[in-house]
Amino acid sequence: MSSETEKDLDPTLKRARDLSRQGFDWGYAWGKASLEHRIKKWPSGWGDDLQILIYGDFKAPKADLAFPELGIIVHTEKLENTVIRTALCVLKATIKISEKSVPSLIDAARRINVLLGTWTLVEWGNAGCGWWSYVTHGTGGGVGTTFEHEYLDRAIQGVLGLPVEVRQRVDAALYWVRQPRNLLMDFYRSDLLRVYSAYWNAFECLVEAVLILRPQQKLSKRENQQRIDGFLAQRNGKLTSADVAQCYQEIVNPGLVGKASHALTVCLGQQAAGYITDCFHLQDRQNRLYDIRNAINHGDIDAENPEELLRVESRLTKLWTIVWRMFGRLIPFPAPIEKAPGDKQAP
Repeated sequence: MSSETEKDLDPTLKRARDLSRQGFDWGYAWGKASLEHRIKKWPSGWGDDLQILIYGDFKAPKADLAFPELGIIVHTEKLENTVIRTALCVLKATIKISEKSVPSLIDAARRINVLLGTWTLVEWGNAGCGWWSYVTHGTGGGVGTTFEHEYLDRAIQGVLGLPVEVRQRVDAALYWVRQPRNLLMDFYRSDLLRVYSAYWNAFECLVEAVLILRPQQKLSKRENQQRIDGFLAQRNGKLTSADVAQCYQEIVNPGLVGKASHALTVCLGQQAAGYITDCFHLQDRQNRLYDIRNAINHGDIDAENPEELLRVESRLTKLWTIVWRMFGRLIPFPAPIEKAPGDKQAP
C-alpha cells in the first residue's frame, strides 16, 4: 500500500470505527465512511455540480439536452474508454446540487432516477440504461477466480445424490445464488437489491428441501393450546395488536416463520436461535432479513439512496452466511463457519 493510500485510508478507518462504536454494523460503518471520504475528495474539475455517466443502448443526442426542472444537462458527446464496457453509448451528465453532502447526493439520485425511469417508460422498457458516478458508486470491486476447484466434483456428486424432490429445491436455490450477480466488468451496475431478493428466494428453496428430509412434527390441538396459554401468561393476559400477530404467525399458523425456524434448527442446531431472530424477530424491524426482502418487493426501499443501500448490504452479509451454511448441510463443500460467542468449534 502506498503512503498516499495509507494517508487516505486512516481518516476513513477512524470514521468507520467511530460509527461502529455508535452501534452500527461494521459493513455499514465502513461504507458510510467511504462515501463521506469520496465527497471530501470531490474532483476539482467538477466545480459545484455532480458529474455522472449515463449509459445504455441508445444513440447520442444531436445536441446537449437540458432538463431544467430536474437540474440535469445530458451532454451530446459519446464517450469512449470509460469504466462502462458493455453499453452501446456512454454520455456525461451534470446535475445541480445544493451542497456537497450525502443528503444532496440522495436528492440528485432521485432526480436522475426520474429522468432515466421516464425515458424507460416512453421507450416501453425495450432498452436498458443506467448511471454511474465515482462519488456515489465508488470504484467497485469483485473477484476473478478459476473454474478449477478441488471440491467441485465432490459437490456435483452431492447434488446428484439428493432425492429427486430435494434435488428440485436445491437446483432452484443454486440458480438463485448464481444468476443475479453482475460480472466483474459490469461492476458499475448495482446488483444489490436483486441479489438480496434472490438470496432470500434461495433461502426459501433450501427451507423446503430441509422440510422434505426432516418434516416438522405437527402439534396436537392440546399442545397448540398450551403454547397459546403460555404466550398469554408471559404477557399477563394482555395482548397488543403486535402480540396477536406474533401469536398467530408463531403458534396458530406458523407458515414460513415456523418452517424456516424448523429448517434452521435442523441445519444449525444451537446456533439457529440467533439466525431465526435475525430473520424474523429483531426488535428493529427494518433490519429483519425477512422484512428487508418484503420492503424491496413492495417498493419501501429507496433504491437510489446510498445510505439505505449500505444498510441492506450489511444485512445481506448475514443472509449470505445463512444460505451458505444451509447449503453446507446438504452438499459436501467447504461452507463458511460462523462461531457463536463462547463456541470452541462451530457445528
